[in-house]
Amino acid sequence: MPSNDLGNPSASRHIMHHFALIEDLHTLTNEKQRGFTAKFQPLQARFVMFLLCSAHAHQRHSVALRRMALVTSSCICSRKRQRVQQLTTHARNSINVAPSVQSTDHSTTSSQSFYQRIGSPKHILAPMVAQSDLAFRLMCEQLYNVDLSYTQMIHAYNFVETNGDTFRNNHFDVYPHSFIRRVLSGDADRQQLIATQPQLHALKGLSQSDIDASRKQILDLLDPSGRNVFMPMKPTIVQIAAHNPDIALQAALLILEKSGSFNANEGISPVAAIDLNLGCPQAIARKGKYGAFLHDEYPELAYNVLKKLRSEISCDVAITAKIRLPPTLADAEAGKLGSQAVTPPSAEDRIQRLIDCGVDLITIHGRTRFENKVAVGAADWNAIGRCVAAARAYSGDDTYPIFANGGIETFDDVQECLQTTGACGVMSSESLLENPGLFKGLDKVKGSHTATAKLLLERQLGYAETYLHYATVFPPLPGSLGSKGGCFNVIRSHLFKFLHRYLEENADLRSSLGDQAFNNIRQARELVSEIRNRYDKMDEEELMLKSSSRISSSWYRRHRNPNSSATNSTVSVIKEGKLSNNEKKQLVKDRIHKLREQRKKSEDTVKMPL
Repeated sequence: MPSNDLGNPSASRHIMHHFALIEDLHTLTNEKQRGFTAKFQPLQARFVMFLLCSAHAHQRHSVALRRMALVTSSCICSRKRQRVQQLTTHARNSINVAPSVQSTDHSTTSSQSFYQRIGSPKHILAPMVAQSDLAFRLMCEQLYNVDLSYTQMIHAYNFVETNGDTFRNNHFDVYPHSFIRRVLSGDADRQQLIATQPQLHALKGLSQSDIDASRKQILDLLDPSGRNVFMPMKPTIVQIAAHNPDIALQAALLILEKSGSFNANEGISPVAAIDLNLGCPQAIARKGKYGAFLHDEYPELAYNVLKKLRSEISCDVAITAKIRLPPTLADAEAGKLGSQAVTPPSAEDRIQRLIDCGVDLITIHGRTRFENKVAVGAADWNAIGRCVAAARAYSGDDTYPIFANGGIETFDDVQECLQTTGACGVMSSESLLENPGLFKGLDKVKGSHTATAKLLLERQLGYAETYLHYATVFPPLPGSLGSKGGCFNVIRSHLFKFLHRYLEENADLRSSLGDQAFNNIRQARELVSEIRNRYDKMDEEELMLKSSSRISSSWYRRHRNPNSSATNSTVSVIKEGKLSNNEKKQLVKDRIHKLREQRKKSEDTVKMPL
């Protein structure tokens, strides 16, 4: 077969002949002949080989062709006539066989890749247990330049249990976009959002007028003029944990059903993709046989789950995977792999296996499972870059989507990561929890790499106040954080991160926030107001003398070396040592003078958006 574009009429006829072949094959799947598989296996194999050869020859369409090979092999053997019909139709559209080579119309959904359909996101909010709640996702998406969000991980087995209504109500918070817009505009009943007692408990003491006031505050932030409020709705990916293919499929289908994704008449379904967690390094993941432990210790189970999802779920919904770098030879030699005697696979090998499973997008965390918490090291962006190159070479698609994850503290890190890895997007978790404006560049003032201590204070208080408005309108689900206080425990955790550096200076307020008697949004608002009152009268010089002005006081750096690489964060470190108070004050004065000089040189008026 010639290697010219599939738009060539001769090539098109050749392709269509093989489409006819597979359509003839699926009509035979209803036959009850015992010798079916053996009789038609050579014909099936010939078609699969044709698809793989075509994928190699026609790089533009290799992803679609490889996927056709995968589903052809799995579906015909399983005698799933209807699925073969559906995927054959989708494959026709995916490779976009055209009557003319000159045809370049990519306006239809069928001619777009999954990544293009969801807007080619560059800034991604990571899946985080009890932190990727709807309120936080919406705030980051609508105000702070996040293009795509993941939900917290959902345990597939618990989600599909016959008596699992409580689990589902406590963990699943994806709704049709039109409903979210109506809630924000005041045209929909919020009661659909209030599915649990912990949510009611968190709202205790708030009147309807308080809730309406929070809704208005959000609308004002979206459009201060109030004339034509635009409510951006970004795509959502739901992450699941599973090692059983059938359970994973049941959970995915139930997720799509509960979110209204089957009936979506909007541009993007509420659930754009189902993601398999192959990256969690926590010890509990080993017990549950998911996350990085599943990928490291039971890789074939992981790939079987992905194949099942891709072969059974509509191609309108993507299947994605979030992974870590595999263990190293040094890890194996140190005995970290336990009874596993095999040589760890390379990251490139893993990427190829994932692509063979039909995965539409891969997120790579640039650390192994052993680099976690206090053992965290620098993320290996070069290794991610090699994975990006391998994915695009193996798939034949030079735009195959890879997200890079790990080592992101500042907006400059975002830009450097994209440049170093060649990834199409950057995912962040811990940095966004403290600084949701990371992707908007709110770790710096225009014209300078540093913010003043006053602006830093206003930024962090602004995050806390804004999040409380979103949490008032969209109270978080409790998840597994408690049958009474679970909702507020989610809120409490966010506040600890927004306000970490100031709570460290105010032990009484830190103690209050941690007290279980402190359990509703009204109390949280009072605490934020108290922090503001305590710092409001301080000028820049006084604030710069506080420990909260130092990089080392940030929540992100709590497990990190204070002398590590991120030099562009918020405010500069005031060098500690055997300095007198007068010497410290002089350092602060010099710093303030330099900041003023920088601002004078800037052509634009310096203003920190909150």
